[in-house]
Amino acid sequence: MRRIVRIIATVIFCVSSAVVLEARSEDRGVDIDEKNNKIVIEIEYGNIQPSRITEVSSVKGKTVLEVLQTVAMVETNPVGQYVFVTSIDGVKSERGETAWYYTVDEKDPGELAYSKVLNGTERVKWAYKKDFCSWGADGKPNLTKEGGSHK
Repeated sequence: MRRIVRIIATVIFCVSSAVVLEARSEDRGVDIDEKNNKIVIEIEYGNIQPSRITEVSSVKGKTVLEVLQTVAMVETNPVGQYVFVTSIDGVKSERGETAWYYTVDEKDPGELAYSKVLNGTERVKWAYKKDFCSWGADGKPNLTKEGGSHK
């Protein structure tokens, strides 16, 4: 009888040890995956300076602007309730001419960088290009060289 009890106790111990070890390895796997989860930040400066690509650790819950500020020198301009990125690494936007735009995982996020929260994002790309929208942001007219207004 003692022998049967020992065998049963040994089997229970082995099974429970295996379950605990498996649970620990799964927990470690999650930690490792989270530590290795990187976000690629790409900045295209137009023809002003060479583009650059930087990887940052996963920043779940941070905004696009907060992440950009960790990898570049950034200037912003508040307009009413909004905040616009006006300069990255000294490359300044010129109202009506050039501006900074970004995409998240190659899609237009539909919101400004100060409010767009990153969750599960793989790539954020900033591009310095023709300004298409600053004239409508603050309600000020775009007076062209001919004196007309741009809509």
